Amino acid sequence: MFINEASKRSGATQRAIRLYESLGLLNVSRSGKYRVYNQQHISLIKIIKEAQTLGIQLSDLVALKSEQEDLDWALVSDFLAQQQELVEEKIKALEIQKQRIAEYRISIDQCVRGVDSDL
Repeated sequence: MFINEASKRSGATQRAIRLYESLGLLNVSRSGKYRVYNQQHISLIKIIKEAQTLGIQLSDLVALKSEQEDLDWALVSDFLAQQQELVEEKIKALEIQKQRIAEYRISIDQCVRGVDSDL
């Protein structure tokens, strides 16, 4: 299949697919002047897109690519574990911030009620 069909099947734009190729994340053979994609390419494009939705940068994926044509999946797994730890730390920090905001709002409400009762 050509890039138009690959784009439709993967949900990635043609521009994104070309970017993945230029970064070396996707190696596609050619038939004459046309790139020819197969189901493995579609699957890899979908994986790359999903990784981006998880906050993984394309530069991170390039760094995780082995000398071979494929990603080093053991490195990818380790990287995802690290990303998960970072997300958990962010969640904890946000929970603390949420609690502090709630406490601050209570304090402000008490001040406002105190000012109103003085009138």
